Amino acid sequence: MQQAQLPLEAILYQYDLYPEAVEDHGENVKKLVTKHGLFALKKTQMTRSQADWFVYCMRKLDRLGYRKVVPLVPTKFGEYTLTDRDTSFYVMPWIESIPYNARESQEEKLADQLGVIHRLTVKTQPFSKEQLEASYNELRDRWDSRWLTMNRFADQAERKTYMSPYELTLLTHFSFLEHMAHTAKESLEAWYETCLEKEKYRSVLCHGRLSRAHAFFNERHEPLLFNFERAALDTPARDLASFFRHSFPHALWSEEEGHRWLYRYEQHLPLLEEEKRLLHAYLSFPDPVIYGIEAYQQQSGPPSEVKHVKRLEKRLLNLRRVERFSKSLLPTPAINESGLS
Repeated sequence: MQQAQLPLEAILYQYDLYPEAVEDHGENVKKLVTKHGLFALKKTQMTRSQADWFVYCMRKLDRLGYRKVVPLVPTKFGEYTLTDRDTSFYVMPWIESIPYNARESQEEKLADQLGVIHRLTVKTQPFSKEQLEASYNELRDRWDSRWLTMNRFADQAERKTYMSPYELTLLTHFSFLEHMAHTAKESLEAWYETCLEKEKYRSVLCHGRLSRAHAFFNERHEPLLFNFERAALDTPARDLASFFRHSFPHALWSEEEGHRWLYRYEQHLPLLEEEKRLLHAYLSFPDPVIYGIEAYQQQSGPPSEVKHVKRLEKRLLNLRRVERFSKSLLPTPAINESGLS
């Protein structure tokens, strides 16, 4: 039997907070109205070790002089999180959203801050062929497994006498999706081979899920970042790929906007050629379409074919736009004297 979680009163006692009112904001956030001000209590699925790493990352940024984060409020015993089995809680000041009307997009400001964090934390890792090979194999195997999901769905659809509109739409674009998956794996291999040749690669502190949903903008239109729960030491390409995927919908998948974000980022940390190849790989793999297939297969209740078809068509269109942007990340082929690459 699953034990009950810590009651709210027991959590707030650790902070000496006695709210006059508590408001639910979504499933995992509570707004606390107290005599000492407004606070946010966040409930999150983090184990003790994950919570300790989360706090370490926040304190590391503070030691490096990075202040554009929403700070954690310590308990009266100096702890920054409270953990009960696989659930952790932490408190932050409550910050109200302010309408954003600056000339620059929110994503430009966020790309700028991502570059600052990566510049402050970048480190050339001591070469370990085993560790590099493990990272390469892990991502390649994951993509192979994801593509198998796509392939099985397509094979089952092809064997049907009458396909659904969703299945027909997917099969119509299957060769494009296959091309994107192949391109992603080629760029992943190129990154791996270059790192082997150079015998080094760079790591940074990755936010893990940066987007406008995880930032507040103040009256000067400057961002304050939060939700570092998935922070990790990894290649800058991984963090950038996540940021681009979550941010492109706000820019209507504009290639020009993507270049502006990358320009702002590279004012702080110019990407190496192999890192651009890895970013190209991450952006090219058709993960969003595969997630859509899984949602289509797992739907409960009456089928909503029209909704799924529209979502698939939108993701296919977006993937084609991403393809145009990600191609620009690759080096231009050299031209020899005969004019051939």
